[in-house]
Amino acid sequence: MSEKVNRGTEPSGKVKRGAARSGGLGWPARASYEIAASRRQRDAQYNQQLKLLLAIVGAALVMGGLVAYLSWHGVGSTKELSCKEYEEYCVPLVGGGPVAALESPESRTLDSDSVDDPRVVRGVTAEGLPFIGNPDAPIKIIEVADFACSHCQDYHQSDLKRIIRDFVLTGQAQFQVAMTTGTGGAYSQLATQFALCAGEQGAYWEMSDELYRIAQSQSVVTGFSLNNLLDVASDMGLDERELRECYASGRYTATLSAYQTIANDLGVTGTPSVLVDVGDGWRMVTRNYDTIKPLVEQANAAASE
Repeated sequence: MSEKVNRGTEPSGKVKRGAARSGGLGWPARASYEIAASRRQRDAQYNQQLKLLLAIVGAALVMGGLVAYLSWHGVGSTKELSCKEYEEYCVPLVGGGPVAALESPESRTLDSDSVDDPRVVRGVTAEGLPFIGNPDAPIKIIEVADFACSHCQDYHQSDLKRIIRDFVLTGQAQFQVAMTTGTGGAYSQLATQFALCAGEQGAYWEMSDELYRIAQSQSVVTGFSLNNLLDVASDMGLDERELRECYASGRYTATLSAYQTIANDLGVTGTPSVLVDVGDGWRMVTRNYDTIKPLVEQANAAASE
């Protein structure tokens, strides 16, 4: 009789460790694993694999939490108050308006010469609206916005930046802003008052940039808390004590009500809304760059005739 052969076994009958099985269609197996000789070894393998899996999951959670934390707090993205960091706002301050300290010439000395049109300044209108641009420009633009409004945040970083760069800083237009608080409620109220208080240190526009950045990187509940805003102001180099005293005084509470009245009188029902005035009163227009451009060009062409 012929001797039977046990496939996959050694002469002793023991199973070969590390032997690879063939696939169902004759393909070789992709990997082979050593078979534990005892239950204790199998348990040790399982525990080792479980520890490795838990370590990988733990590392992923830590990294995810770190990324969320950095995004939440906007670490490293707060700019120092200077012409180098906020070049578009490096123009003389002239003040004006109902609060003498707001954007006044005495509030701040620029650390660099303005590189823009000499007609371009920043100050406050008689109605208390912060403005930047040429006060004698043939066209005035006003934006009604809310720091907590996501569409306002997007607009601030896109079309509005281009409008300010191409038309406002070149002396062709004056830009004003009226901040409302319907979207963020009490949080928008705090943020708007904080920006105005920063304006007493010559930093209204710079703080506005930071508030939009904060609103995009974290919730307004945490982002627009007083402590967080004070931390941001400190990073910018502003005086925290003066900011705290300004906010506690409530002197801009009436200003917020005035902004809402202005928005209502202009017929604004949503944010951001943009209106223009070429000398015949305010009218609402589409807020995109391509709509504003011909209006500015036409107004300046008519003024030069």
